[in-house]
Amino acid sequence: MSREPEDRMRRRRRTGNGAKAGSADSRRTRRRPVDSSRSADPGGSSGTSSRRSRDSSRSASSASSRPGASRRGTARTAAAARRTGRRRQPLRWPLARAEFRLRAMMVVLAICASVFAGRLVEVQALDTQAYAEKAASRFTSTVELPAERGVLTDSQGTLLATTEDAVMITADPTLVAEDAGVIIDVLAKYIDDPDPEAYRAALTKPDTRYSVIARKVPVATYVKIADELNSLGVYGIFRQTDPIRLYPEGETAAAVLGFVNSEGEGAAGFEMAADENLSGTPGTESYESSSGYRIPLGRNVVEPAVNGVSYELTLDAAIQSATERRLQQAMEENGASSASAVVMNVKTGEIVALANTPGFDPNSPSQANPDDMFNRAVTYAYEPGSTGKVLTMAAAIDSSTISSETRLQIPGSIEAGGSTVTDHWDHGLINLTARGALVKSSNVGMIMINRKLEDGVLRDYMKDFGIGQKTGVEVPGEATGLLPDEETFDSASGDRIAFGQAYSTTAVQMAAAVAGVVNGGVYNPPTLVRSATGPDGQPVEVDHGESRQVVSEETSEAVVDMMTSVVGPETNTWLAAVDGYNTAGKTGTAQKFNTETQKYDSFTTSFVGVAPAEDPTLLTYVVMQDAEGSGTSDAAPPFRDIMEYALPRYGIPPSTKKADYPAIDW
Repeated sequence: MSREPEDRMRRRRRTGNGAKAGSADSRRTRRRPVDSSRSADPGGSSGTSSRRSRDSSRSASSASSRPGASRRGTARTAAAARRTGRRRQPLRWPLARAEFRLRAMMVVLAICASVFAGRLVEVQALDTQAYAEKAASRFTSTVELPAERGVLTDSQGTLLATTEDAVMITADPTLVAEDAGVIIDVLAKYIDDPDPEAYRAALTKPDTRYSVIARKVPVATYVKIADELNSLGVYGIFRQTDPIRLYPEGETAAAVLGFVNSEGEGAAGFEMAADENLSGTPGTESYESSSGYRIPLGRNVVEPAVNGVSYELTLDAAIQSATERRLQQAMEENGASSASAVVMNVKTGEIVALANTPGFDPNSPSQANPDDMFNRAVTYAYEPGSTGKVLTMAAAIDSSTISSETRLQIPGSIEAGGSTVTDHWDHGLINLTARGALVKSSNVGMIMINRKLEDGVLRDYMKDFGIGQKTGVEVPGEATGLLPDEETFDSASGDRIAFGQAYSTTAVQMAAAVAGVVNGGVYNPPTLVRSATGPDGQPVEVDHGESRQVVSEETSEAVVDMMTSVVGPETNTWLAAVDGYNTAGKTGTAQKFNTETQKYDSFTTSFVGVAPAEDPTLLTYVVMQDAEGSGTSDAAPPFRDIMEYALPRYGIPPSTKKADYPAIDW
């Protein structure tokens, strides 16, 4: 079998490749049946080409068996392929029958139709409302309707805080950038701004169609600006509602009222404490629109805004202003760093004036000194000093430990808590009544009285008076003060508390405590709110806290009588006597710890008093920090001047009978 190809190749060389190949092809054609699918070639050469291809393959196989014949065989095969015009048959995938293909296509179409039908049912039947709303939302615009902030008035109807219509000026930089210079000139003409050129950055802001130019511009001012720009043919300036909060009384009661921030939210004072009620609830307006424009006669739904609650405060703006001016004068005269005053109606707990100096203008809070924006009468805690002796006397008398005429032999000094305590004047052993110990403001006498009390009694009374507790007055940031707890309270603590040390309080807290003692023993929580009115004109309930009995009425009368002796004609405190009114009061001068020097080298000076003494109605408490003198010299004179203005204004008649001043020694 292996020699047959070699003989064939020899014959081809002798007789010619073409003839022999044709003869061999003819023989193969006769031996093999013709494939009908190949005979369809129009040239009639398909079968011949196939046979020639097979012969060529065999020749190539035979040649490869001889050394050196591989390359010659390959070349001959390629040449033969080119001569015969052989083409590579296309790749064909076998497919199923047409019937099967049709059924598969029908199944696919049925699945698609089911999916579409299910989605259609979901949209048209199950979630009709949701999809309808979604579609409608694409053509609906909603804008917020701001609520009007509630107003604040004083007890006499004077407007303390109100809202004025104003706008925010905005621009579309793509429309106004080329006219920036013209617009700046117009804005500078109507808006008081130290740097009008600052508007240029907003007017030429790139890659945006919205830019804020100015805020809190009165409506009347904007109208003038808009009219002039229209006359110049400038378009692209717009407006948005941006109301201004105004405080017509300026600095008066600024620390009490507080102010709002740029967004119109309460940021300090009562504005902050009552912000939720003052703000009200914004409304909305929804309307159909297209390309940002309202569609005429389209659907329009309005949910009105609910305006804020308005408050009538207990403050009297006239007394408040007079108190602040007098405090400022006293502060400057005595070199004090700050001063506070509380004027209170002891029968109701209403605060008539709550003054702090230095102050600020709430219309321009950004220009104020941050240190002057605190409501010190509420936020600052300190040791009260001798004004606290009023509370010690009330506790001792109410507990039946002493009376106003109890006799005391008071030495020049006394040991307490490991240190020696003396009085503010040098003396040897003196005979004073309890009244005299209060009039003379004897620290040693107060310690002796405290040591007559049972353990813990003084602390319990102090707690009842509200010391070391928030009063609940309606402004933020109220300090708690400090009263030693039962675990740390000991005899040394009691000795120092007796004369106004070892505990801290605020001006409002101390004023309320003394007011409770002198008001027949009834403590009324201090309040700044007289009433509130809703946007519908109906009253809104205000929680004023609950009154409580802290001492008996007899104790109250005894303490007021003793305080009247303090302001007697033969005492140094006559400077506090209110002309025409029997006055009861007590001075205070407390050492103050200086955080800078780490020493007790400054003082808190104060005076608390009520009038008329026979029927206590108004109480005023003046406190000065870092003053150069004493409670008598620093705080008593402004107390007197404030009361002389406030008592007649409230229609409180002068005293008709002069007070008695019993002896203070024995």
